[in-house]
Amino acid sequence: MAYPYTLLCLFLALVLLPLHSNAASTFKIGIVHRDSLLSPTYNKSATHFDTVKRAIQRSFAREKALASITHANVSVNASRHAKRSDLFSAPVRGGGFEFLMKIYLGTQFYPIWAIIDTGSALTWTQCFPCKACYQQNDPLYAPDLSLQYKSALCTDYLCQGAGITSCGADSHCNYLYSYADGSYTAGNLITDQVSFSTTTGNYVSFQNVYLGCGYANAGLFSPEQDGIVGLANSPLSLTNQIGVTVFSYCLPAYGTSVESKITFGPLALSDPGLVTTPLYTYSSYYYPFYFFSITGFRVGDSEITPWYYDYTGGYTIIDSGTTLSFIPWDLYYGIVYALSSSVNYQENYDVEYQTGLYPCYNVPSSDTFTIPQIVVHFDGGDLELSVKNTFLEVEPGVQCFAFAPSYYYFYNIWGNIAQTNFIVQYDIGNGQLKFQPTDCSTFT
Repeated sequence: MAYPYTLLCLFLALVLLPLHSNAASTFKIGIVHRDSLLSPTYNKSATHFDTVKRAIQRSFAREKALASITHANVSVNASRHAKRSDLFSAPVRGGGFEFLMKIYLGTQFYPIWAIIDTGSALTWTQCFPCKACYQQNDPLYAPDLSLQYKSALCTDYLCQGAGITSCGADSHCNYLYSYADGSYTAGNLITDQVSFSTTTGNYVSFQNVYLGCGYANAGLFSPEQDGIVGLANSPLSLTNQIGVTVFSYCLPAYGTSVESKITFGPLALSDPGLVTTPLYTYSSYYYPFYFFSITGFRVGDSEITPWYYDYTGGYTIIDSGTTLSFIPWDLYYGIVYALSSSVNYQENYDVEYQTGLYPCYNVPSSDTFTIPQIVVHFDGGDLELSVKNTFLEVEPGVQCFAFAPSYYYFYNIWGNIAQTNFIVQYDIGNGQLKFQPTDCSTFT
């Protein structure tokens, strides 16, 4: 019975694979926000403002989860490049995610919708037959139907150095990958083919990619999620395995139901508004995140500088998986004071209490919401933020500041609202993070 299917898989491998390499060239693929009309997680019964409030809740949960793995004795690598073998586990989900991408596994090109996570290394999916899986709408992946599938051995480099694996009695590599919110995946590390459908209509495939084949998975996963794509700075991450040292994405304004783009490989940026700042990583495998340094803000004519600079160093995680931004409390309250001194809108105390955001303003329908110019100072340049980067409409006619104070000092987060309408480029090889102003709703 399996013989005709094997022939079909072989046919697909030959016909659907116009591009095929393990040395990545530049290619783009579509990504979707979880609340977009294009997303498999789209909830028809939820209003736009329902999804906004849930995104706010997920942001606070994610920050709390990140803080739960804080270790005060961990310092940022001054050379900008952590020892690669030290960067593996302890990713942060915090019960939420924001963007998904479709990838194709095996020579049968089996499609899965996976969470994009720049804070974790392992790419994994639930596999058949599953012993203890969470409920998933899509059929589970059957790796033995792929002509490229192999079980990873205990002697493999990525099994020996991952810090998340153990050796089974059959010399196969087992893994257990836990997240800070208590979710986990456990199973076998395998190698298989991973493919992407590009924006030009081609397939780009990579073989011998190490993946987690999960047979026991539980936690805060939803039935629409088939797994996670790990893009952290780690030998185990998908970007590292396919030879990518540069990747970029362009996120449209919140609530825009258009497909976003993620680019794997170099993308030339030369706009006069381009800002480049050093990209840092932690020197511990517990923290496979990407960081940059914030030195202050300007609100109108008011300069906001931190009080505790010798302690925090201004280091901030850049995270597409968090909606809000969390900045040191001294900077946050300096911005809030500068806004309150120059904004004449009436505050909405009820919404502030309901959402945990402050300040929130009532904006008459006849008005165009305007605020003083807000500029963030980076180590290397200044970036002007628009109203859509700094405020979020949480109810009709109510605009709330999309930043919150961080009291954990070492763990500030630059969320996706602050990143919208910028091409954000992670140049890992050169230790640079770049921002180029762009209308991401039309970016191709």
